[in-house]
Amino acid sequence: MNTKINIRPGFLPAILLLFTFCPLLAQMTPVQRLTQAMVLEKEGKPASAIAEIQGLLDSRALDTLSTGKAWHIQGLAYADQGEFTLSQHAYEESLRILESLPDNVQDYAMVLDDFGGLYLSTGQFETADKMKTKALGLYEKVDDHAGIVRASYDLATVAFRQKKVAEGSKNLKRAVKEARAANGLDDDDRATIASLQGWQAQFDGDYPLSTAKYRQALDLWRRLHGENHPYTGWGYLLLGDADAAAGQLTAALQEIKQSMAILERSVGRQNPRYLAAEMAYARVLDVAGFQSEAAQIRSAAEPLLRDIYRRQCAGCTLNSTTFY
Repeated sequence: MNTKINIRPGFLPAILLLFTFCPLLAQMTPVQRLTQAMVLEKEGKPASAIAEIQGLLDSRALDTLSTGKAWHIQGLAYADQGEFTLSQHAYEESLRILESLPDNVQDYAMVLDDFGGLYLSTGQFETADKMKTKALGLYEKVDDHAGIVRASYDLATVAFRQKKVAEGSKNLKRAVKEARAANGLDDDDRATIASLQGWQAQFDGDYPLSTAKYRQALDLWRRLHGENHPYTGWGYLLLGDADAAAGQLTAALQEIKQSMAILERSVGRQNPRYLAAEMAYARVLDVAGFQSEAAQIRSAAEPLLRDIYRRQCAGCTLNSTTFY
């Protein structure tokens, strides 16, 4: 794989803009800047996080461990932008660095877990399962209960994506159990667990419970991130899908439309998640009897989504519902 990363158009303006609005950033230590980059990523600002991390990497001001963590953040941020190849490169760099630090099992496991998430998002379920299972074993080795929770609910996601309900339910049950003993979990973790419980209920045909759990997840994401974060936008999409499955088509259309508006503001119309939301909206329109409008939306969104997959993920087993 070619590991060269070219400077993208707009990269230097992004750096200048970051320092214009954050003059104190230039006075931070490299480690403080690394922490700030992680905050930017958590806030749903991957472009700003990427610019800050690239500046740190170019400066060579970080020690070996921090450099590994920087590449990890870069991997997360590129994944959020739908830049699969760049995200893969960043994760590989992070793992290469961290595997030379055998005392940092937890950091290595976190990168491995998130890297597995990239393979999950591109439909490579077997690879995702292997990586997340290995991460789970490492978390168990260092008795990291929060890590065990995250790896377990990630493995539940892998199983549910493949409609392996019994396996997914088993992993989800473990995540819920381990959460009682875990420190360091936040509302993102609780929202993820609630959304998976909603998914499980949907498999079981319990639509009231499914809707309630997805609404709980959305409320947690809104409380933590506000109305203009990708997670909140995705939460509206999940709730809309649950309402559609329950036959509540008017509510579903409103919720998915809200999802699209948030995703457009936060990640843009060319992001795979926004395009997946458009595809979901078209599916509900179809069921509601608006076939002409649905076909128009689908004919515009589907080629863009397939083109992104083709360009960014050569050889991946993808389809138009990979992100949904």
